[in-house]
Amino acid sequence: MELEQREGTMAAVGFEEFSAPPGSELALPPLFGGHILESELETEVEFVSGGLGGSGLRERDEEEEAARGRRRRQRELNRRKYQALGRRCREIEQVALNNCQALCKTL
Repeated sequence: MELEQREGTMAAVGFEEFSAPPGSELALPPLFGGHILESELETEVEFVSGGLGGSGLRERDEEEEAARGRRRRQRELNRRKYQALGRRCREIEQVALNNCQALCKTL
């Protein structure tokens, strides 16, 4: 089902012409000159056998929020560890410097 494309109009093209190679994601017809893969579509709509799933969305939103919270807490913990390690390194450097200065005075 191909129609010739005229300036200012869009050509109708069959969906089967945009099929993806075996083993890859399903490719949808091109939009703005490129292919859209299912994984690139908005994830805010969940399709279930009965139609749109509302409770599934809430559960997924709650899971995503919990995951964001865990990542935020982990980043904060990592930041604190990094700061403590930096302080400890500066203390060790200072002790080493003091020891070197004391050793140099005895020579």
